[in-house]
Amino acid sequence: YITAPKVKAHSRVVRGLYKRILRLHEGFPLDLKVIGDQYVKSEFKLHKDSPPEFVPEFLQQWNEYADSLDSQIKHSGTQTQSLGKNLDSKTLDNLSDDQAVQLFELMKETNKENRQFNIKE
Repeated sequence: YITAPKVKAHSRVVRGLYKRILRLHEGFPLDLKVIGDQYVKSEFKLHKDSPPEFVPEFLQQWNEYADSLDSQIKHSGTQTQSLGKNLDSKTLDNLSDDQAVQLFELMKETNKENRQFNIKE
């Protein structure tokens, strides 16, 4: 049972993280920004009503993403070839089948020449 003040504080934390990530995506080229923004919006919406025991892990992973992206942008500017990181085999082995498929589809979309969201500024 979560009291009203705790719900408001939790909502504030989630919204703040969500907005932070979208602001960080502003440093991406427009076509990658669209992909990233859609992915983040989809994930946050999909997990909006997750069980309470799942929430800390969800927030931790997205905070790590935001921290990593923030650090990379500070060190590379907007040079997208410098953004991202390789996943180690342990991390890949711990992905669910759905996560592995989602990651593979995201990789294909961001690496192809004619992206689905090939937007020009």
